[in-house]
Amino acid sequence: MINIVVWEEYNYVLLGVQIRKEIEAANEMAKRLPPDNPARVEWAKDAPLFEEIFADYETNLVKVSTLEELDAVIADCDYLVVHKQRLTPEVLRKGKKIKLLQHMGEDYRGIPMETAREMGIPVCATPLINYIAVAEHAWMLLLNYYKQMREQERQMKERLYVERGWGATVPNVRIVQDYTLGLLGFGEIARPMANYAHAFEMKCIYWDKVRFPELEEKYHVEYVEWDELFKRADVLSVHIPIMPATEKIIGPKEFALMKPDAFFINTARGKLVDQPALVDALKNRRLGGAALDVMYEEPPPVDDPLHALNEDPNYNVILTSHSAWQGHWTHVRDSLNIWLNVYRHLRSEPLQYEVT
Repeated sequence: MINIVVWEEYNYVLLGVQIRKEIEAANEMAKRLPPDNPARVEWAKDAPLFEEIFADYETNLVKVSTLEELDAVIADCDYLVVHKQRLTPEVLRKGKKIKLLQHMGEDYRGIPMETAREMGIPVCATPLINYIAVAEHAWMLLLNYYKQMREQERQMKERLYVERGWGATVPNVRIVQDYTLGLLGFGEIARPMANYAHAFEMKCIYWDKVRFPELEEKYHVEYVEWDELFKRADVLSVHIPIMPATEKIIGPKEFALMKPDAFFINTARGKLVDQPALVDALKNRRLGGAALDVMYEEPPPVDDPLHALNEDPNYNVILTSHSAWQGHWTHVRDSLNIWLNVYRHLRSEPLQYEVT
């Protein structure tokens, strides 16, 4: 019997390899897709199940949601899968049978690496396709602002070029390398954002509750304090988790620190932001604009003032419907990255994404 323990708050680790069991939910999701979208057919039909991957092995799968629950079962654990949790050295040391510690996500800061090395436990940290999709979405929002794509589209749709003239006649189009991207948080979504900024020769600064000096050269980023991030950023992109201590952490003070033409992007969680303070800053032109994939209340009320700002192109407000993670088979690919690594270890094959 192979004992596998999954420690996470949600169900992302197993989501992609359980989707066929949730055929009703899968069909409901598929109905929202266009008839010619391949995901409409493949979503449930072709996604492998956990039991199919491990058909040749007898497995006992245990799911826990707290450190205390993990502590109670770790002694019998052969494979431990962790998703964005903080594992203590004391609890890990009780897992004397653990053959592989698999982290869902490239940002494995919650894993006590020194303890794992002392115990001879290999650790793998798989990047999340889900998070890469969010980073791409956030970067698209940034480029939309600097290239004024909504106004570019309006110029063509309303034939404004008849009066303005043909060519470079859209105002406020800028070159991103002249500006500074500020990343609030430097986890697994922020790091691709830093890579994109470097590719565009855009300066990048970050704040996180933990500084990462070993990553600053790799990602071409500069660490700054909280207030300085808001003061210096021409674009500020939010990438911190929501918890009681961070609800409405971005409020009137932070918006007052920002440059009057700065652009605010939030693809993290809406409750991180004091939304009335953001609306006030936008209405009174104390911000250059905002792009929000998440809002304080989801879905937002039909009369939410953000809708009016979004509908008036002069405010440079872009809204999307918490869809930044969307992409072909994101959750299935993320789950498979995890479970195929466990499968490789069982077969004594080389692991992927091993942390050295």
